[in-house]
Amino acid sequence: MKSLPYTIALLFCGLIIVSMAAKGHSTDTNESVQKWEKLAWSKIQDEYKGASFSDYAYMGRTEVNDEQTKDVFRVTVRQNGDTFSVRAEVYFHPVTKHMISINVFRL
Repeated sequence: MKSLPYTIALLFCGLIIVSMAAKGHSTDTNESVQKWEKLAWSKIQDEYKGASFSDYAYMGRTEVNDEQTKDVFRVTVRQNGDTFSVRAEVYFHPVTKHMISINVFRL
């Protein structure tokens, strides 16, 4: 029974360390997503000049291979009385964080 408080304290410290590590990774990922989101948004606006946009969403990240990762964004576009979805895929190197390409296409 004497070891119970020690065990509880040790578990608590472990949880703090794990949560701090997860928060650091999450912040890095969020900053990366924001960087690619700005580029995707700019490309979408260039492709659909004069259109109105809604329902902008981050769809997720996929590791394509060791040298490419893909972030996907989706937005609803209203242009010339027509409403449709557009998808933007941003490819970048996962280590160097250099952009490889941005593909925008109508769904």
